[in-house]
Amino acid sequence: GQKVTIWHGLAGADGATFVQMLGTYSASKPDITLSSELFSDWGVFYQKLPTATAAGTPPDVGIMHSWAIKQFADQGILQDADTLFFSGGVVPKDDFNPTLIEAITVDGKTQAVPFDNHGWLNWVNTKVIKDAGLDPANLPKNGDEFIPWAKKIVVDDAGKHPDEDGFNPDRVKVWATHSSWQRFTMVSTIWQFGGGLFTDDGKTSLVNDPKTIAAVQYWTDLIFKHHVAPPAVPGIASPPDLFKSNSIALMWDGTWSLNFFKDNPDAQAVVQPSYINSLAPDGKQAVRFDSHMLVVPNGVADPNLAAGKDLVKWLSDNGETWATSGQVPARLSVQKSPKVQEIPSGKAAAAQFLEIGRPGQSHKAINEIVTAYEAGFSAALAGTTPPDQAMNEAHTAVQAILDRG
Repeated sequence: GQKVTIWHGLAGADGATFVQMLGTYSASKPDITLSSELFSDWGVFYQKLPTATAAGTPPDVGIMHSWAIKQFADQGILQDADTLFFSGGVVPKDDFNPTLIEAITVDGKTQAVPFDNHGWLNWVNTKVIKDAGLDPANLPKNGDEFIPWAKKIVVDDAGKHPDEDGFNPDRVKVWATHSSWQRFTMVSTIWQFGGGLFTDDGKTSLVNDPKTIAAVQYWTDLIFKHHVAPPAVPGIASPPDLFKSNSIALMWDGTWSLNFFKDNPDAQAVVQPSYINSLAPDGKQAVRFDSHMLVVPNGVADPNLAAGKDLVKWLSDNGETWATSGQVPARLSVQKSPKVQEIPSGKAAAAQFLEIGRPGQSHKAINEIVTAYEAGFSAALAGTTPPDQAMNEAHTAVQAILDRG
């Protein structure tokens, strides 16, 4: 029999769905022995894949993120998907978000088959908003409207709002929002403000662009000036825990949160998945999304290559099942299917990513770049460094990485 190996880091709630899919595939292919290796830390996966490929022992298929594609293409680790899948019509290239295809195309060759779209969604707590006398179907349209709205939501343990005398910011009972995972929250907000992280040609940092700093300043003000979001410090309840206790109005969090709501029926009963609300002064919309990518490493040859291609095609064709994990299937035709459309968060996320989604940027040194600018976000949102100083320091670090070329 033929053996096929796949490496991935799907260790979260979506991992259980993935294991089911691999089981279904195996059951339908009795002559194939499928070996799946799960890396509970994506960082370890990203170290092992190049090493194994260089040593001539790569897996037949790997799953990685869209933002990592340029880094791996630059190292010569991937067989391009145009040659393997698209030019021969194994998988239809025009059935994917064109912005995403562009983001994973290097020197004119598309490097991977997208498996899903995943990223930020606005999980709206209708109960918290109604309890504050507001309408969950009529959210603030921009960052200026958001602040007075948020102050009506937020109360301390004495029932006082942030703009009332005697309000205690250390005893907040209900928050308006939370910075959550800054990798998505801050980048989405920066794009809404018209700022950026680095230019598309990979030459110039935009981390200290005035619009980028304005976006970070806005979040810092939400936390320390208006007291409508908690500081990004240890010891604060997580957004899902806050949602579960009806202590947050708008939870910006991942599409994968679907599983949290499945496990918490009380939270599920009050949630309305919606587009991320714009925090920009002019209401400009943008949201970060990424994609899990199906890749075939260099060095994989027939018969393993044929077996690996078959698995990739099957996973791509079976996006309806993957949608039950919360992630949006990458195939546009599958997004429109009734099974996906009947999942409220899947329906909202699919429309949002297509309309206002931007994939996280890719660069051959992306991990270093992200580490540098996220240090700036963390310092600002924890209140340890003023936003302009934090982002200027991060800019110096990011520009030095880009200057290496």
